[in-house]
Amino acid sequence: MQITLTMSLADLERGAGIATTATGGHISINEALKMAAGSKPVLAVLDGDGIPLYLGRSRERLATPGQRLALIARDKGCTHPDCDAPAAMCAAHHVVDWAKGGPTDLDNLALVCDHHHAMVNDSEYGWTTVMMGSDSPHRGRVGWIAPAAVDPSRTPRVNEKHHAGERVATSIAASCHQWGPRAA
Repeated sequence: MQITLTMSLADLERGAGIATTATGGHISINEALKMAAGSKPVLAVLDGDGIPLYLGRSRERLATPGQRLALIARDKGCTHPDCDAPAAMCAAHHVVDWAKGGPTDLDNLALVCDHHHAMVNDSEYGWTTVMMGSDSPHRGRVGWIAPAAVDPSRTPRVNEKHHAGERVATSIAASCHQWGPRAA
């Protein structure tokens, strides 16, 4: 049996916090450690921004188990904006299509549910996926560009549903900036 859990190193080290399962469930770090006891863990290491470290190139079309684990850790579920499909319900999608020379590398892969995977195509009604660059607050995440008929500006959007912790941190930072430090 395989169980996929993601958690921060800080939470793991202090033995407190929340781990996320591949189905989108949440359990305590304590429970995660109990589940992992006696297992042969596979570790995905992410940088300080939550971006999985490069795991190497693959000439194969399908993502390796290690790449899939890193995608689960990074994307947590379908990357299409507003989709709440968990990672367990998603396939690895090539941002630059494999048939057009797109590599099977983490920086060209994204988790996408079957429904939204079918929406990516080259027609005038197809959606496009892009990796968000270093100039974006969503660096390393996948942006979705709607067809011009839906969004004439063709602005890439990211899915925030699977990244609640980032939304909370951004809201807190914005509130602190807006209201300033509290008087003692």
